[in-house]
Amino acid sequence: MNNRLLKKLSIIASFSLVVSSSFANDLNLEDLIIIALKNNTNIELSKEQSNIKKEQINKATSTYLPNLSLNASTARKDIEQQGNKIDDDVNSVAVNANQLIYDFGKTTSSIDSSKYSYDESKSDVKATISKTIFQVTSTYYDILNKYQQIEVAKESVKLDELQLNQANEYFKAGVRTKIDVTNAKLRLSNSKLKLIQAKYNLKTTETKLVSLLGKDLGSSINIKFHNKDITTLVRNTEYKNYSLEKLITLGLEKRDEIKKYKAKIQTAKEQKNVASADYLPRIDIDASYTNSQSDKIATQDIEQSSVALNLKWNFFTGLSTVADNKIALSNLSSAKKQLQQQILDIKQEVTSAYLNVKESIDSLNIGLLNVKLATENLSLADERYKAGLNDLIELNDAKLEYTQAKSSLVNIYYAYLTNLANLNYTIGTIHEKI
Repeated sequence: MNNRLLKKLSIIASFSLVVSSSFANDLNLEDLIIIALKNNTNIELSKEQSNIKKEQINKATSTYLPNLSLNASTARKDIEQQGNKIDDDVNSVAVNANQLIYDFGKTTSSIDSSKYSYDESKSDVKATISKTIFQVTSTYYDILNKYQQIEVAKESVKLDELQLNQANEYFKAGVRTKIDVTNAKLRLSNSKLKLIQAKYNLKTTETKLVSLLGKDLGSSINIKFHNKDITTLVRNTEYKNYSLEKLITLGLEKRDEIKKYKAKIQTAKEQKNVASADYLPRIDIDASYTNSQSDKIATQDIEQSSVALNLKWNFFTGLSTVADNKIALSNLSSAKKQLQQQILDIKQEVTSAYLNVKESIDSLNIGLLNVKLATENLSLADERYKAGLNDLIELNDAKLEYTQAKSSLVNIYYAYLTNLANLNYTIGTIHEKI
């Protein structure tokens, strides 16, 4: 193995990482999540829907309070009595009040339904927050991935520049032919093209982050970058052992979607009670006071008050009450089935996320070994080329395998971090990382 080449590779990678990180702001994952929680449109929409549900509780509760109304009027009236025509201004004031006494639990169930519906909306807000945190997290890791891919591309350019200089020196010395120089120029040109593509891939990913944040941070988003070589990051990674059964249990306990559908079932039950109460009567009190004044028309100069206890029973409503009860039953059945399906979905999501994490860990170990072997292979190919024991094709192949191994390790590492975040999301603990 050529230690000098390995040292060159290490210096190139470290230098490019330091240069990139020197332009980065201190926007880390926690900073981005805080920005998203304050500005994300989906979170704001879910909060507004929750506010609506909260006001519906107040609306339902208001049924217990009396309804008061005031009517005032002034009119010019002409009245003919016994051949005499009398006209005069008539001023009147009327006050009316209605108070519910008992409706056999309809209002109580309506209030409870509104409360459960509000609980459902609060769980929906929390679920939206968790989903947004995961989306920001996965996009953040995707950006770091793109950063690292740029570093790999830069390292490839540096290697090709060294190779071109080496080919020029050998050509001048008459050791190698012109085709080696041309080939090295072509390889360098291709490496520069891949570097450009890697930079634009980063810009594309950053636009996705802007959408999630709900706030434009400017023409360029500066992320706190992992200023370590990918092999160092992987070697420093600590892995945890997970029990799939415990993870599934945790997911079913903590996921806000479960709480949401449980509240939805309670809402549907109370709505069923509301619909059933339509079969029963309503008892209320009406009270009114009227004062009408006229100087000339005696029949219009009156003052009266009344209090009435009313019982209203809609014993036939054109089958609308029957239909409302059937709708309520269907809504209740639907909510129960949604909960059952959500439980199955969470089990599947947790299992899939768990297996993805396990796969990533195994892949990281192999990927790290591949980089080590590719580095050694490149060193040997470089020595053989210098000694005239191989041609440029073998050296190019070795360099390609080296950059591919490093690029693959970058993808595997950030896929591991994303899969780990997804596992935390599926068990309902993604927000506990902040």
